[in-house]
Order: sequence, then structure tokens, then C-alpha cells
Amino acid sequence: MRVPPRSVIIGLDSLAIALLLLARAILRTGGMAFTVASLRVSLGSPHRALLALFIVVVTRLIVARRIGPFGLWSDRWQRLLDATVDEPLLVAATPGAGKRFVLAAIAMGAALAVLLHDQVWHLDAVSEFGDTLFSIWRIGWVTHHITADPRHLFDANIFYPERLTLTFSDPVILPALTVAPLLALGVHPVVAYNVLLLSGFWISGVAMYLLVERLTGSARAAFIAGLTYACAGYRFDHYMHLEMQMMQWLPLALLALHLFLSTGERRWAVAFGLAVIAQLYSSMYYAAFFLVYAAVIGIGLLRVHRPPVRTLMHATALSALIVIGFAMPLARAFNAAEPMKGPRPEYEVSVYSAFPSDYLRANRYSAVWRSRLAAPILERSLFPGAAPVALAALALAPPFGTMRLLYSAGLLVAADGSLGLHGAAYPFYYQFLAPFRGMRVAARFAALVALSLSILAGFGARRAITWRASRGYQHAMLAALVALVIADAWPRLELVPVWRTPPPIYEPLAFVPGAVLAEFPMGDDPAFSTPYLYFSLWHWRPMVNGYSGFIPASYTDLQRAIESFPSPAALGALRDRGVTHVTINCGLHYPRCDELLNMMEQSPSLRPIERTAWEGAPAVLYELTGS
Repeated sequence: MRVPPRSVIIGLDSLAIALLLLARAILRTGGMAFTVASLRVSLGSPHRALLALFIVVVTRLIVARRIGPFGLWSDRWQRLLDATVDEPLLVAATPGAGKRFVLAAIAMGAALAVLLHDQVWHLDAVSEFGDTLFSIWRIGWVTHHITADPRHLFDANIFYPERLTLTFSDPVILPALTVAPLLALGVHPVVAYNVLLLSGFWISGVAMYLLVERLTGSARAAFIAGLTYACAGYRFDHYMHLEMQMMQWLPLALLALHLFLSTGERRWAVAFGLAVIAQLYSSMYYAAFFLVYAAVIGIGLLRVHRPPVRTLMHATALSALIVIGFAMPLARAFNAAEPMKGPRPEYEVSVYSAFPSDYLRANRYSAVWRSRLAAPILERSLFPGAAPVALAALALAPPFGTMRLLYSAGLLVAADGSLGLHGAAYPFYYQFLAPFRGMRVAARFAALVALSLSILAGFGARRAITWRASRGYQHAMLAALVALVIADAWPRLELVPVWRTPPPIYEPLAFVPGAVLAEFPMGDDPAFSTPYLYFSLWHWRPMVNGYSGFIPASYTDLQRAIESFPSPAALGALRDRGVTHVTINCGLHYPRCDELLNMMEQSPSLRPIERTAWEGAPAVLYELTGS
């Protein structure tokens, strides 16, 4: 085909960029209107601009597919970028791979035991009492009700009488099921939670090892990549969020994608679908974000491997059927809750959308970087660490390789995604992809930044380790890189022990069928209620209290209605909610608890059922009487 003039290529590329910016401007402003030569033009939706962009891009690919942006792609640059002769796209499995994997897994566990020694030695303690107690409650609810009453699994015992309350946050079903045997054996819920938390670090590192060993052919480089992924600074910014540690399925899904597109074997398409489903049932945020990321990587791999179209279509359909089939129970529950929840408002998404400067904010646990970089911001402390950045930069030094360029593209997509509504692509995700409209924290795309940097760090580590052929040098360099990654990520954890048992005031509830609780002090912040959720592990009674990623309007209305508690009007509002029993627990050391207890003691509608001292303070269970 005859190559068009460079002016045509520049014109098409410029038009594509202009249409992309126009579509984004329409999304940001909600529409625009202007006049051109007495003709009024009104643009209320980005659909036309996106359709025009699609046409321009297809035209550009047809007329000049092998010419780079703005015609600047020379044969010399193409030869420089395409280094696949020296760097295989996917290294074949070699003898001894299983033994190397076992040794790597053991060494990874040992390194993480050193890094997280505070948590390893204090399995009865957590980083804080908000999200951690909430996660312990989620695990307990799922493991208890998945067998006892699976039809009502999503009707959790919070925010009574609302239904589908487990869908107000990520239900973490798969992590809960993996730790169910420990709970069945009598392991304390806090210990089981911490084992699960630590396993997220370890299994993620092992999974990254499997991927990078096949990409680089180097077990040493793969170990550095796995350790980098396991120690990512992003993890410590979310140390209190259990589901955010469940990153192990992402590298396994990528490995399956590589194996399928390089071999054409359907079993790897099935493995990819199962890994995506496992990620969905472990962390819904990551599953949604990963499908965008995997599309970019997949398109690049299609360009490289060029599998037969029929094989690709059949395997893609099979993988899609697996994903859709297994996702249906989750999708039905969340769709049923959608009218109550609605989409996340743009202002809320904007608050949790990162700025580029947030990548210079270290997490609050960082022993090395917190005092040297900008102050942490909740969910937006995204500094990945110096070691991953340095190793990734080493990987991207010329000569380039196809896989490194491909994951550089993935890195850019992930970084832009973390900018959320401040970035280029996320406004389109929010507008056109339904799952994104229910997500509050776009900055969590940074998990895929950590994924990309870790893969690139593997390539950088391979360069550093093989720079000299001497075995002594290679062993020394491996040890130095391990020390660098661990020192760079070293955390200063602040742990607090959790109560092993709840107050005895809940024991009489075992003999009261249909009991519904209101627990005080309730406080203005729903996080006040996380101890009550934790205590419900021992009784599972419905409660009007609750805590989650979404707070229903009915709970806000209730808080307003009971501001004067324990006045008759407030008690009437509780009766209207079906409340039969009220507790007060001053052992939690919430403000004004003693004053509230004195007023409750004087109310004729509150009849004491059980009194006890807990944590050196009174705790009382009342029956709500009267009408």
C-alpha cells in the first residue's frame, strides 16, 4: 500500500487528539454550546465525538499502520525498539523449575517475616479498630452464613432492616472461604484475619515470581520482582484494608494471558477467566481495574503473537462465559442493591482521585520515606518506593525489549487511571463502564502501577545481576538487591491488641428469638460501630448500627431521629426500626458514655437485663419496653 504524505498522517493524529480532548471536555462540563459562522452547535454528550474518534483511528490504522505518531517513526527506531531476537517473548519452562519455585517461596516467606516481624509476633493485634474490625466481621459473616443460610448471604446483620447490606462494601468472599478451615478449627478470628492478611503479601510475591520467571528466564530476577510486589508501598498505605492486599490473582491472570496468546491452548484461556473470577471474589476494585489493564496488555500481545482468529474467538468466548457465569451471583446481588446505593457522585470520586504529586507522598508506616516526602493523604499516599522506580528505570534503558515496552504502556495506563477524574481516561470509564460508577477510590488504580513496576523491576534486576558473568558477583548483587528492596519498604507498624472476647452482656440474647439491637454510644461517625460488628461474631443478632463503604440514607435518618436519645421520641424511632434491645458499653471509652448511661438508667422504657463490668467500665443490656 502506498504510504500517504506525512501531512496526512500528522493531520489524522492531530484530529484524533483533538477529538479525544473534546470528548473529555464534554464529560467534564456536562456539555457545551457555541456558534460557528451563525450556526449554533450544541454538544450535550461525548458519544458523537467518540464515534468520530473511532472513525479517525481506524482510518489512520488502515492508511498508515506501520508509521509512528506524527510520522516520526523511522526504521532505525523500529530496530531499536524491537529487540525480540535477544529477548524471548515468553521463556519456556526449564528443568528444575519446581524446585526453584519451592526455594523461592520459602525465601520469600523468610524475607517477609523479617519485614513484617511486628505483625508476625503479634497475631492478636491490628493496625487500627476501624476497617480491620470491619474486615474481621466480614470474614466471620461469610464463613458462618455461606453454609448456614447461603440464600441470605448478602443480607448481613448491619443497618437493620436494610437488605443486601453485605453489598455496601466488598464482600471478600474468597478470602473468607480460604480462612474458613482455621476458624472451624477454633483459631481466634483476629489471628485468622492476620494470617490471611500476611498471606496476601506472601502469595502475591510468589505469584509475581511465577510470571516474571517466564518473562525473563531468570529465577533470581523473578525473586526480586516478587519481593518488590510483596513489599510495594501501596500495600502499606492500605494496610488496614484486607481486600487491598489480595493482589495475587493479577500476575497469575497475566501469566495465563501470556501462555494462551503464545500457545493458543484453550486451557490457558480458562485459567485466565478463573483468575479474573478469583480476583473479583477477592477484591472487586482490582477485578474492574484489571480488565482495563489486561485489555491494553492483551492488545499488545495480539500484535506480537498474532494467534489464529478462530482460536482466539473460541477461547475468548469460553473465557467470557466462565467470567460471566461465575460472576452472576455477585452481579445479581449488587444490581438488586443498586437502586438504594446509586452511582458514586463525581465530587466524591474526585476527592479520591490522585494528583501526580501524590506519587511523592509516602505511606504513614514508611520508616525511611515518611519524614522525607510530602505528608500522607488518606488513600492517596502513592510513593512506590525508590527501589522499584530505580530497577524499572534500569529495565527501560536501551536497548529496549517488546515486553518491557508493553508493560511500560500498562504502567502509563495504570498511572493515568489512578488520577481518576483528574486523568485522561477515567472520565470515560466512569461514563461508559457501569462498575466504575459504583467505585469511590480511583487512586486504587495504583495497585496496577505497583504491578507494572514490579514486572519491570524484574527486567532491571536481570540486567543488574547478569552485568558480570562471575558467580560471586551475581550472588552478591542478588543479596544487595534483596536488602535494597526490604530496606526501602521497611515499615514502622503501630499495632493495638484486640479483645479476645466480647462483653458478657450479649449472652442472654441466645435465649431471645427475634432480638434486634441498637448499640450505644453510637456517635456521629459510623466507624464507632466497628467494635459492635466485631462483638456480633459471638451472637449474629441484627443491629441498626453499621459501618461500610456505603452508608444508607436510612442510617443517617436514624441518627437524626435519635439525637435526643434516650428521650421518648428517640426510643419511639428505635421501636419503629424493630429494635427490641439496647446496649451501652463504656469500656470502649467513647466520650460522654457515663452521662448517657445515667440518663438511660432513668428511662422507664429501658429495662436492665444484664449488667457487667468490662475493660474496667460498666456495660449493660436493656430490653426496650413500652409502646
